[in-house]
Amino acid sequence: MEVYIEKFGYIGIFIGTFLEGETTVLLGGILSKLGYMDIYKVFLFAFLGTFAGDFTFFSLGKKFGRNIIDRYEFLSSKVPIADKIIKKHGNFIIFIIRFLVGIRAVVLLLLGCTNIRVSKFLFFSIANSVLWSIVVSIIGYVFGNVVYIFVKDMKQYEWHIISAIIVVILIIILIYRRIVEKKEKSYADR
Repeated sequence: MEVYIEKFGYIGIFIGTFLEGETTVLLGGILSKLGYMDIYKVFLFAFLGTFAGDFTFFSLGKKFGRNIIDRYEFLSSKVPIADKIIKKHGNFIIFIIRFLVGIRAVVLLLLGCTNIRVSKFLFFSIANSVLWSIVVSIIGYVFGNVVYIFVKDMKQYEWHIISAIIVVILIIILIYRRIVEKKEKSYADR
């Protein structure tokens, strides 16, 4: 198992954070505590993936604008919420965008459609990517302490524990996304 984590773990964190990332970074933090990964490399790859993903979606918004959003129903259904967030929070949204789960890509595409300067976006995006990567990794690392306390001999139970952690995290994400969908529907019905 260590071979697979060592070989693909950091790439997985980069890809996961490019798309959304909470689960992969939390898992990276946990695996760092358990000795399978280096927490500083988790920070680095989480930052790189986060920044690359944010800049890519923002650039797509700059280049192609609303055409992308209008083509895909799953994106266009999130536009009303994203518009409300952008209007309410203005430029600060660039900083907090990383902490918005589920609508980040749409908000970034919409931000690309606005007149926000690329330099301003880059500044806030770097700041939020660094902060988010460190905070979420540390949360995973601290949770790894809890796992470590309960199970001293990780080699014997590693597949069970990692499987259980993945299942719990996926359940939490599914519940959260279900709650977000219900809120989106209530906003759309207004």
